Amino acid sequence: MSPKTGVWMSRLSRGAIIAHSAMLLGSQLAVAAIWLIKKPTDKMWALNVAVTCGATIFYLSWLLAMMIDKHFERMPTTEEFRKWAGLAALLGLPVGHLIFFMAGKIQTLSAMPSFMWFFPELMVGGLIAFCYLRFTYVRQWHERLSSEALKRHSAEQGQALAEARLTLLQAQIEPHFLYNTLASVQHLLRKDPENADFLLSQLISYLRQAIPDVRGTGSVLGREFSLIETYLNIVRVRMGGRLEVDVQFDPALADVPFPNLIIHTLVENAIKHGVELKPGPVGIAVQAVRVAHEGQARIDITVKDNGPGFGAGDTVGTGVGLINIRARLAAAYQGRARLDISDAPGGGVCATVSIPGNPI
Repeated sequence: MSPKTGVWMSRLSRGAIIAHSAMLLGSQLAVAAIWLIKKPTDKMWALNVAVTCGATIFYLSWLLAMMIDKHFERMPTTEEFRKWAGLAALLGLPVGHLIFFMAGKIQTLSAMPSFMWFFPELMVGGLIAFCYLRFTYVRQWHERLSSEALKRHSAEQGQALAEARLTLLQAQIEPHFLYNTLASVQHLLRKDPENADFLLSQLISYLRQAIPDVRGTGSVLGREFSLIETYLNIVRVRMGGRLEVDVQFDPALADVPFPNLIIHTLVENAIKHGVELKPGPVGIAVQAVRVAHEGQARIDITVKDNGPGFGAGDTVGTGVGLINIRARLAAAYQGRARLDISDAPGGGVCATVSIPGNPI
């Protein structure tokens, strides 16, 4: 509890104590005034005594509850509550019976029904039951708040971890990609100046698109696919033209928000662990389409290669890059997105990212 909150609660408690004390004193003065002005009937007197007894027991129990609230900086346990409830009974019952005894000395209570002699016990029992229900409800409320706060904290930690991993991944991708491409340009300048010029122009185009947002975490599908096309043009030249590229993208999806570098990581994995390992002509296909899964609109982004596929020792979807992708998707879409890795028909690997889409 912060200092300001503690002061506010202290002021509220003092105000409540003053108000309840004034109400109790007012009820007692009203009873005394009625008795002095006009001696009440036995029934009226019995009713006044019952009201006085109930108000006094309630007031004492309320003061006890305030003491409990101030005594504990946390929710009391059930055993602690039982001790306080026992103290309330020990305090309330004698006071209630004392009020009945003194009232009987002032005026007879013969008109009081016999069950009313157990009124103090009924009042104390009812108040303890009420306080127990309040205690149980407040404890459940605190547990629910704690659970929700823990979930929010876990989600925030997951988001921070995913962003930290993304920053590390960016630091690894940028120099690796630049060094390899510039080395290819240097090599082609001696043997194929035309392709060297094309490769350099594609690199400039790629950097012009990527640098403004490379330190962010969000993007849109249109920008990501534009970067991928330029990236694959560079890779195609670096691989000597044996790579066939097929990029299919629905322009209607251009403005759909999407975390950056996810498609890039999948494409880079397909090249590094797929097509580069296979001799001869190879191919990679990247597409984004709107589909329907079980009556729900989805957007599927697929990266497929015709490389050697999974080896005997490979495990589907367990690489660090893929783990990072799943963590980022979980944080961005609150568990509604998924990444599936499988063998592609005819050989190779197919990676599919499925995210929620607008109604078809």
